Amino acid sequence: MSMRKCVFGAGCITIVLAFSSGCGNGAEIHSSGAGGMAQPSATTAATAAVSVTPSPAPATPAVIKTEPPGVKSVALIPAVPDYNESGRGYEIKGEIVQAAFSADQTLPLGLFMPETMVRFEQDRRSAWGTPDKQNYITLMKPVAGDAAAGDGEFEPGNDRELLKYKEYLGSKVEGDQTAEAFEFTAKEQTYRAELHLQAEQRAALLPVFIAMLRDVEYMEKQPPLTPGVFLTAPDVGSDPGNKQALQETMDCLEAWSAGDKEKFAATMFSPQLNEALQFFLDNKNVYRFYELTLTGIPIEGTKRAGFWVRYTRMNSEGYIIGGGNEISLLKNKQGEWKIANID
Repeated sequence: MSMRKCVFGAGCITIVLAFSSGCGNGAEIHSSGAGGMAQPSATTAATAAVSVTPSPAPATPAVIKTEPPGVKSVALIPAVPDYNESGRGYEIKGEIVQAAFSADQTLPLGLFMPETMVRFEQDRRSAWGTPDKQNYITLMKPVAGDAAAGDGEFEPGNDRELLKYKEYLGSKVEGDQTAEAFEFTAKEQTYRAELHLQAEQRAALLPVFIAMLRDVEYMEKQPPLTPGVFLTAPDVGSDPGNKQALQETMDCLEAWSAGDKEKFAATMFSPQLNEALQFFLDNKNVYRFYELTLTGIPIEGTKRAGFWVRYTRMNSEGYIIGGGNEISLLKNKQGEWKIANID
């Protein structure tokens, strides 16, 4: 009896190895009678004896999906700051191009225009763009009664890079150009910007125009500044040397405000200093000098004479700011006071 069971068991083992799952029903239970305890069959015992717990399957790395920004989910111009004479640089066709603030000629706004672009008039508005004037940005203040989406002319658009911006109004086709419109607020006033692009230039210029629009700044127009020296000269006493130091300083200020390079150079201590200070005479700024105070002739503990000058300056874009500089003088070999520095 024992041998028969063993042979049966061996045969069962062979089948299990060959077919992995089969010598009878592995879940079969044989009863020894109504009152007997149920016992596993020989098939079940043999299967259990050779079963191997499978290794767990390697974990599948979690896949992180980055969804593109939703429509109207990104603010292009969260707030329009006041202009403060900062600078910018933009990447154009793989190169960083420096950009200077360029004011709208009628609105209190301006953009940073790359030095490879020009400002011009387009449809009685200021425009900034390529020298051929075929690709450009314009700003405007919508007239009351205009439709919300640019006089009703703009379609929703289908450029995913633009649809994500909250300020985006849509696009319209104008001949060989497409105009993309944006609406934003500055100082509680609503303005609209339009980006006009030719199809062949769109890929290169759209990112630049978007960056320029993102950097729009606010600057109120001021009346033109009259340049010149409008001040009362300080009392330097009766000493001839002191009077000569004051006169040299006044001559410098007059040349400075007039942009007179020859007269300016004549007040300098050396040609090298004159060359270093020429930037004060550039045509991008207008100066109005209104106060001059004496620091000392000479300044205590030094061989220098000194004055402090205050002025109002307007740059070429109409930005006005107050400023001041210390003017120091040294005596040359002839014993004359000459400008030694403007700091």
